[in-house]
Amino acid sequence: MDIADWEKRYSEAVSNVKGQLENVRGVFVAYNSNVDAMKHIKEAEIKKLIGIIGCEKIHERIVEYPREIRDPVDFMARLIIAMRDGKAAEVPTYTTDIHEWLMDNLVFDSARMGGQAGIISNLLANLGVKNVITYVPWLSREQAEYFVDSSSLLHPVIEDGKLILKHPKEAYNPEQKPKINWIIEFSKGIKFKCAGEEYAVPRDNRLIISSRPQWIRIDMSPEMYEQLSDIREDIDGAILSGYQMIREEYEDGTTYLDYVARAVNVIERLKGCNPKMRIHVEFTSIQNKVIRKALLTDIVKKHVTSLGLDTVEVANALNVLGYEELAYSVINKGENSIVSLYEGAVRLLKELELQRVHIHSLGYYICVVSKDHPLDADSHRQALLFASALAATQATLGSVRSLDDISAGLEVPVYGQGHDDLIELEKYLVRRGICTAEDFEDGCISADGHDLIIIPSKIVKDPVATVGIGDAISAGAFIALLAKMPKFNICQEKE
Repeated sequence: MDIADWEKRYSEAVSNVKGQLENVRGVFVAYNSNVDAMKHIKEAEIKKLIGIIGCEKIHERIVEYPREIRDPVDFMARLIIAMRDGKAAEVPTYTTDIHEWLMDNLVFDSARMGGQAGIISNLLANLGVKNVITYVPWLSREQAEYFVDSSSLLHPVIEDGKLILKHPKEAYNPEQKPKINWIIEFSKGIKFKCAGEEYAVPRDNRLIISSRPQWIRIDMSPEMYEQLSDIREDIDGAILSGYQMIREEYEDGTTYLDYVARAVNVIERLKGCNPKMRIHVEFTSIQNKVIRKALLTDIVKKHVTSLGLDTVEVANALNVLGYEELAYSVINKGENSIVSLYEGAVRLLKELELQRVHIHSLGYYICVVSKDHPLDADSHRQALLFASALAATQATLGSVRSLDDISAGLEVPVYGQGHDDLIELEKYLVRRGICTAEDFEDGCISADGHDLIIIPSKIVKDPVATVGIGDAISAGAFIALLAKMPKFNICQEKE
C-alpha cells in the first residue's frame, strides 16, 4: 500500500475502535506513579546554590563522581557535571531529604503526572474507558492530586476490613510521603565559575533526580491481596509496569525473589478462574541485569499474555536472555535493523511463551502474535493504527483530554521513512520465502507459528511534549484489543 492507502486505513481503524471502546468493562493498572517536578534552572540560580554549599565541597564531590544523590553536595556535583558535558543524566536518590532541600532553595516551575501506570490511568480515563482501576502502593496526597477528575477512575482501599473503590483523591494514605522526581533542565550558553574553573554549557539538556526511597515496594497488603478477586468481574485485562523499582536486596532481609513471587501472585489472583484474562506488561529500561532477567523469565514468562517495548528495550531484553549478537544488531541502526527487530520480536514471543509482542520504533510498529491469540490480524492492525493516531495526538496537543482529541492525531501525516522501512522488511521476508510481496501489501502476514502485523506510524515533527508518548502507544493498542475481545463470564471462585 502507498501512503494514501495507509491514511485511509488509519481513518477506518480509528472510527472502528472509537465505536468499540464502550465494550471494555474495565482495566486494572499498576504500579508506578510519581510526580515529575520540572525546573528550568537559570544562571543566577546556579550561582546562588553554589554560594549556599561552597565551591570546595562541590569540587571535591565532582572528582568523586557520585553515583547517587545523598545530599545537596552530591546534587550540585552531578548537576555541574551534566551542565559541563551537556549530557542528559538520571541519578537515583534513596531519601526524600533532597526533595525538601530543593523545595527550600530552588522550587519547581511546574509539576505533572509521571510514571507509566499514572500516565496510562489518566489517559484511559480521559478516553472514556469504564472502571479504570489504578493501584499505586505509595499513593500520597500529593500524588493523588495529579489523577484526573473522572468518575471512572478508581483506586482500591481497605476500609473496615473490606475492599472498596474510591477516586485516588479520596483513597490516599495521609501519612505517605510523595515520590517526586526532579527534572532539572538547563540551556546552552549558561556560564558560571566554581573552585577556579569556568563552565559554559555546550547544549540544552537535563538532569533527572529519580526518587527511589527505601519504602518503595511493588506490593500490596495481605487484606487487599485476599480481596483482589472482588474486582475481577469489573475488568477485562490489566496493564502492569514499574517492576524496575524492585531491588536485589532490602534492609529487612528480603530480596528481589520475594517481590517477584508476590508480583506473580497478584497476576494469578487477577486471572483467578479466568485464565483468558489479558495481562500486558510494559517493559522499561532496567540497568540491573538481575532484575531485568527476573522480570522476563519469572514474571512475564507463562504468566503474562502481552509485552510492550521500544527498540532499546528489545535489545536489553534479548541481551539478558542470551541473544547478544541479535541485541547488538537491533540497535545498530543499519538498513537491516528492522529485520533484526522482527527477528528479536519472534524470539521474545517464543522464549517468553507470550501471545503478543508489541514494539514501537521510530516510524513503524511491529507486532508478532501467536496462532492461539483469539483475534485476527486485521484486529491487531486496527489496534496499532489507533495507537499511532493516539500517540500523534499526545505529541501534537501535549495531552489527550478526550476521545475526540484523536482527530488531531489523524491529521498528522504517515512518516515516509517508516513506510520505506516496511519495504526493507518486505524484501527480507520475500527472500526468505516467508511471504510474497502481495501477501505483505497490507502489513499482515502469516509466518511459521505466528502472525506479523506492521504499520508505518504517524510522527510529529515538533512535538509539544514527548513524555507519555510511548505509554499512549502501548495502552492505546492494548485497550483497542480489549474492546474487540470476546467477553468471558467470570466464575465465582471459592475462597
